[in-house]
Amino acid sequence: MNPSSLRFDGDENGRKPWLRLAFYLILSVVLMLLDYRFAAVQSIRQVGATVLYPIQWLANQPVRLYQYVGNLSQSQADLLEQNRLLQEENGRLKIRLQRDKVNLSELSELKKLYGLQQRGIRDVIGAEVISNGKDPLSEKLIINKGSRDGVKTGDAVIDTAGLIGQITQVQLKSAEVSLLSGNKSIVPVVVERTGERSLLYGSGTKLDLRYFPTASDLKPDDVLLTSGLDSVYPAGIPVATVNQVTRISGTPYYQTILTPFAALRGSRFVLVLSQHVYAPAKP
Repeated sequence: MNPSSLRFDGDENGRKPWLRLAFYLILSVVLMLLDYRFAAVQSIRQVGATVLYPIQWLANQPVRLYQYVGNLSQSQADLLEQNRLLQEENGRLKIRLQRDKVNLSELSELKKLYGLQQRGIRDVIGAEVISNGKDPLSEKLIINKGSRDGVKTGDAVIDTAGLIGQITQVQLKSAEVSLLSGNKSIVPVVVERTGERSLLYGSGTKLDLRYFPTASDLKPDDVLLTSGLDSVYPAGIPVATVNQVTRISGTPYYQTILTPFAALRGSRFVLVLSQHVYAPAKP
């Protein structure tokens, strides 16, 4: 084989890539000049872009669908989280609102009791009702003040509206209150409108004027107050209002339906009145 022919072929093959590169560079420059200088090329580009747009749009749809699904999932997760946080906050606000209502109710009750003290009822002991005793159905209450606070057996107990009952047992730090509706309760009372005196009895669940004579004047809406004839209850404490009065043939006494002024089981705070302060009222 002739060595000269090998060199010739090698030189020819080596020149071909450079020739191709130069050709493409010149062609690029020419096309750029034509694109910049002549509107015809720009029109061709616009036509080509219009023809190729559907293909580009279809090619982009999978990407857009993926982005849409990702954003939708994230939005749903964000909404669920926001909903959970709003529900928690709503629950906290409801609890706070209910607590504020209870606090306002207790504050109002305490203000009324304080007002009683300011109006001349002295030597009293403020107490809080802590339970209904061992038997929830019994006519008993337990308060958080006892002998160390000056509470004594026989002391009267009132709330902001009227008479609740009487202290029947005393411990060091607590005391038992027997409600005026209890079976053994007897309270001397007077009809505010007429001055007629009588005894009010508890029957376990209600109050009763058992021996109020039909010859006396008694009407619905009459108010019964403590008469002060004993050394337990000072005179003038509201006890009950008369709802119904019935004359029954064959008996000399009225049959009555009474409603106590005090919230016998609904009061949270009470006042204990020391019985030795009050002397029996003169008839």
